[in-house]
Amino acid sequence: MAIKAIVCDMDGTLLNSQHKISPNTLKKLIELQQKGIKLILASGRSYIRLLPDALTLKMNQYDGLMIDVNGTSIYHVQTSERNRINILDKENIQEINCYFSLFNVELQYSQDDAIYTYLPESIYRLKKNIRGEMKLPEDYPWTGGMYSWLCDTRDGYPNQILIRNLKDAPDFCNKVSVVQDPLYIQFVYQSLSNHSLYEKYEFVFSDERKLEITNKGTTKGTALNIIMEKYGIQNDEVIVFGDSENDISMFIEKKYSVAMENSLPKTKQIANYITKSNDQEGIFHFLVRMEVEGVL
Repeated sequence: MAIKAIVCDMDGTLLNSQHKISPNTLKKLIELQQKGIKLILASGRSYIRLLPDALTLKMNQYDGLMIDVNGTSIYHVQTSERNRINILDKENIQEINCYFSLFNVELQYSQDDAIYTYLPESIYRLKKNIRGEMKLPEDYPWTGGMYSWLCDTRDGYPNQILIRNLKDAPDFCNKVSVVQDPLYIQFVYQSLSNHSLYEKYEFVFSDERKLEITNKGTTKGTALNIIMEKYGIQNDEVIVFGDSENDISMFIEKKYSVAMENSLPKTKQIANYITKSNDQEGIFHFLVRMEVEGVL
């Protein structure tokens, strides 16, 4: 058995379109943990949103780990111990706000159990109309998500705060997310190439609508390398599954870097392997393949 750890991104990777872990994948990951392989969940989500799936996977019984909010902390499921790696402070947030206020974008500031959502006037009016057409209750979140202008994230962020002025942004957060339609967000990202901010922070797409920002060097890959060093895991002893650009940092120098068929193009280019989509149990099929080849 060459593999000591398996790392799974969540949305678009471990979770299918119904935001569930498919049955065969669930059974296989529990089985491999029983054989002594460490399971690591790595996500842009907060650890609060990850915990229900971690418990479903029985990671509390098998000393599983979670990398949350793109590598800002490492969470030990069995002991509930959380090791924070980095956050954005007030000065960082003000600098980020100054630049992105030039664009018509939604800004999200993610803390452990709270998310602040800033909406410029045009986006606020758009969302207000959508909320009215959908007859949503007053307490429904204003945050944009992977597929639409509105997304209910209260399962991980019970405290939802709408702000209309950037002066009301929080003094700290784990990450800042810039949200807009795919074409516009690409325009915003391209504009960064000649700005000093590009070298100062990490900018990665978690999906086509969302550009996520953390401090330089704060990535899923950095957190994974910390875990691997602690547990004595080598680059050819870990399988890493992902679908988005925020997973690429985990692929670097890893022999078994695996992109889902539904991955963003750049992620597929970097990965050493491509498996079936998240709706076709791609993780399960690749793990079975590794068992047949004697890697697992």
